[in-house]
Amino acid sequence: MNGTKRINSNLTNLWMDGIVLAGLLAAFAPNLIGLRLHEWLGLAFGITLWVHILLHWQWVAGVTRRFFTRASWSARFSYLLNVGIFIAFSVIIFSGGMESRYVLQTFGLSASNNRFWEMLHRLGLDLTLWLTALHIGVHWRWIRSWIRKLLRLPRRLRGIEPQLNPAAETVRIDDRA
Repeated sequence: MNGTKRINSNLTNLWMDGIVLAGLLAAFAPNLIGLRLHEWLGLAFGITLWVHILLHWQWVAGVTRRFFTRASWSARFSYLLNVGIFIAFSVIIFSGGMESRYVLQTFGLSASNNRFWEMLHRLGLDLTLWLTALHIGVHWRWIRSWIRKLLRLPRRLRGIEPQLNPAAETVRIDDRA
């Protein structure tokens, strides 16, 4: 029973992470998807971020309690990376809300026409992009293993001969006559 619960929570985490990543990539292209959809996706993205944090709350609370005493260096690094991502996302969501044209209008509010919010929004986007790439890199083994489990792929593909792999061959270029 405990193994099934672990698999289900890992699959939930993988799907949630995939949705967060897809939302992030879509939100990075407002010219492609349109400003209205960009703003609504941003709002949905903010809600998804909070759900993601709530799904991982036991880990957050545990590492917070042990941060200066018993936490491993990798847990501390991951914690600080996640705090950085959370702060950067919060900056994006708040500054995006402050310069919103469509979402605020739905609630009868008007946007601030201040360039400060646009600058802050772009800074948050850049920071989020780099921190998210680092986050994916740090957790790549976990991501890869769960995608393989989800797609039921073997750990290694058997039957591929090293001789057939052009990357494994040494290529010698000798242009001397």
